[in-house]
Amino acid sequence: MSEPAAETHIEKILPYREEIFLLCLGFSRNAAVAEDLCQDVYLKACRKLGSVRSPEAVRFWLFRLARNVCRDHHRRTRIVAFDPLDSRADLAAASNGGGMDDFEDRLAGLKSAVERLPAKLREVFILRTYARLSYEDVARTLRIREGTVMSRLHRARTAVAGMMRENRHG
Repeated sequence: MSEPAAETHIEKILPYREEIFLLCLGFSRNAAVAEDLCQDVYLKACRKLGSVRSPEAVRFWLFRLARNVCRDHHRRTRIVAFDPLDSRADLAAASNGGGMDDFEDRLAGLKSAVERLPAKLREVFILRTYARLSYEDVARTLRIREGTVMSRLHRARTAVAGMMRENRHG
């Protein structure tokens, strides 16, 4: 009897694949890693579908699950993360290139700025910017008020813009 209920839930989580992928991409900033994280999210979701009390809550439960999978991945990998001495940014700085190199430098600066945001601001920024959730959906996903989402997002955007200005001038 639980089979039809599980199938119903599975049908409810499949439409969110793109949003979940974008959320994972926002946290990981790497498409291949995001794909792996997305798979992990859906594997866990399939195992735990029975724990969702109401069908209306499935979407937000799935986003919370994705956020937690991404946070766990970040905790595991940040210990070994490093910048190699001959990084692309160093090579670009040594050359007199422009155009695409400048774009890649700015993109790297943006990724770095988002990474340096405090966790609460980074989560709101990623959910809104990468996963494209509405303010209401971000609030429900994080279980905070909509006004809190707005203020955190404003602080996150202001901080990212400030860090980007510092990178350009420094």
